[in-house]
Amino acid sequence: MDDISLRALAQLEPEGLDAEGQSWQQRKSVQTRITILEAAIDCLQKHGYGRTTTQLIAEMAGISRGAMLHHYATKQDLIASVIDYTVYKRMEHFLEGIRALKDSARINEMAGMEISWQSMLGREFAAYLELAIAARTDADLAAIFLPKARRFDKTELAEVIRAFPEWADDPGGYALAMDYVHAALEGMVINRDIWAQADQRALCKFVGRTIAMLRRGDLRPPE
Repeated sequence: MDDISLRALAQLEPEGLDAEGQSWQQRKSVQTRITILEAAIDCLQKHGYGRTTTQLIAEMAGISRGAMLHHYATKQDLIASVIDYTVYKRMEHFLEGIRALKDSARINEMAGMEISWQSMLGREFAAYLELAIAARTDADLAAIFLPKARRFDKTELAEVIRAFPEWADDPGGYALAMDYVHAALEGMVINRDIWAQADQRALCKFVGRTIAMLRRGDLRPPE
């Protein structure tokens, strides 16, 4: 992964998950945390936030509840780490996909739209979306989720633009484009079991063409 991608990911890397240069025991601890976080994502995706408990997560992780509590003393501590982890993994996959594109595919064919769409079909985004929806009616969860989500948006806006040099001279247009893509694709995720796949593909292409028009100056943003 190049310096641009590494810089963006460094801004989002969850605490306690860097095993580089650590002792064997510390690396083992990091791996246990990752196992717990992966199990939590599975729980959120399959059972929803309301039915996700620390006991269920421990069972899915294949560890004792006491061992899990050693790493995450409360459900709130765990959920805070899950939010960071889902954002980090999504960004990692997205940047890897974008950096693998040729300039012509990224700029002329809007191939990044497909990468964005696929990133939102993954289990990490499913867990993130479950938390976002649950936070609307759970004040304790909202107090954890909203600050992290807002920080992610700011970091993404500031760092990911480096992977799209064609937007370098128009950061305001880039910000609008990012918001538009997120709003459109997240709405598609919510409705994907209702809408036909052909309709979803058509909307992806439409969003891509709209973004291309905005970048070329053929579409004027609102004042």
